[in-house]
Amino acid sequence: MSHWPDQPRFLRLLFSSAHGTTRSVEVGYDRKDDVWHSGVWFDGSSVPGLERVNASDLLLRPIWNEPTVQPWDRRVALALCEVRDVNGNPHPHDVRNVLRRVAARARELGYALKIGAELEFYLVERNGDGSVRPTDAGGYLSAPPLDQGLSLRREAVEVLDSVGVPTTSHHHEVGSGQHEIGIRHSTIPEAADNVIVARLAISELAMERGLVATFMPKPFEGLPGNGMHLHQSLWDSERNVNLFASEEGSGLSELALHYIAGILEHARALTAIVASTVNSFRRLRPGFEAPTCIAWGPRNRTAMIRVPEFSGSPSAARVEVRCPDPLCSPYLAMAAIIAAGLDGIERELPPPEPATHNLFEDESECDSLPDSLGTALEALRHDDVIRTALGNTLTDYLVVSGKRTWEEFCRTTNGDEQVTSWEMSRYLLAA
Repeated sequence: MSHWPDQPRFLRLLFSSAHGTTRSVEVGYDRKDDVWHSGVWFDGSSVPGLERVNASDLLLRPIWNEPTVQPWDRRVALALCEVRDVNGNPHPHDVRNVLRRVAARARELGYALKIGAELEFYLVERNGDGSVRPTDAGGYLSAPPLDQGLSLRREAVEVLDSVGVPTTSHHHEVGSGQHEIGIRHSTIPEAADNVIVARLAISELAMERGLVATFMPKPFEGLPGNGMHLHQSLWDSERNVNLFASEEGSGLSELALHYIAGILEHARALTAIVASTVNSFRRLRPGFEAPTCIAWGPRNRTAMIRVPEFSGSPSAARVEVRCPDPLCSPYLAMAAIIAAGLDGIERELPPPEPATHNLFEDESECDSLPDSLGTALEALRHDDVIRTALGNTLTDYLVVSGKRTWEEFCRTTNGDEQVTSWEMSRYLLAA
């Protein structure tokens, strides 16, 4: 007799909050047709950033044609959803709708976005006192027995590929117990959908092994932080041509340089979206390949934007934005970055000279990214381009709630230099 039923028992409906965390509700699978026709109501006032308590009824509507069975638990089929209001219209604070709106703006200009992500995480286990430690002592590209996460990564890649989230590669990262899974580039908003599904699958596969997969930006003071580097390119939406490749095919086009300049122009405000937690700013410090300077450069991992080597292959021409971390909302991060890049294109902004030296050793020639969440939020509050992309009410919410969190941290911890228990309790299990 098979361990798994022929048909799933549960239908799991997923959506993403304004803070980037995944929310879900499950109903019986026998309700699938009704869910696809009418959606499922929920209390929007209990999800921070969505709705007031006196107007709290909101609707989840699946975006997929059919649910997908979870390979790690075939009793459950999952479906990603968007949030709708009582009239069935996209809710203004639904983050997927925000990204769709920005992508539509790009299409009006004749551009199609392709974005891929490098998703980093630590595998940790609990100590007797409740603290955590990395599961191995491996380093960059370690092999077993130092790499104790190989089997989990392999299973995660197989799971993701089977549910339509294409992957590129996986390996042990620099930190002890740190890992990376690459997600192949996709169009928008599917690229952000893929991050949501990947975080979910990795987290639950780790739980099955009695471990925690943490996407916390900086769980350990003396080890590298977790990043979510975003590789991106603009394509001609009609001719399917990569517009970031120069006509000679060996470098970046003028369009790509304007896109880079736009991102750098809005870098300080962007940081509040792509590094959206108090803990994020412990990662954005010199020494562990996390950027601190508002700069770009070919093959330069100390810069905020790196141009990866693409060996003259026009289809591979891209830029890598290195400041996002995996606890940010992938929808809002991509929306804000794209809006900034498009602003650079429309205004034909010139980028500064590329940085070719180690910026960790010499930062004198560039401006710095914000050094705290409070500073980044103040920049976001005054950035009209990012505000327009995200919507004024959502931006105001993010600023107010973020400052409240920052002030709570400052009151509770007195600005401790080490990663605090306040941060661990708030961010260790977030996904």
